[in-house]
Amino acid sequence: MVETERIGDMAAAMAKRLGKSQEECRVQMLSERAAQIPLGRVAEVADIARVAAFLASSESDYMTGLAISVTGGTQLG
Repeated sequence: MVETERIGDMAAAMAKRLGKSQEECRVQMLSERAAQIPLGRVAEVADIARVAAFLASSESDYMTGLAISVTGGTQLG
């Protein structure tokens, strides 16, 4: 899960279904997911962007055929 505008859309749908506020549902969704992530937080757009920028830079010139997992530790190996 990455904290984007889509989270707000999901929270709005959840709020309508549960009769809660959108913000309440957003916070609940993020905190429940963060509890499952070893780093203790949901990814931010900048977390993904930094990896993409690294891969697009000359810093990664000698890398070949790798899968890079940006999951906060939820998928190891």
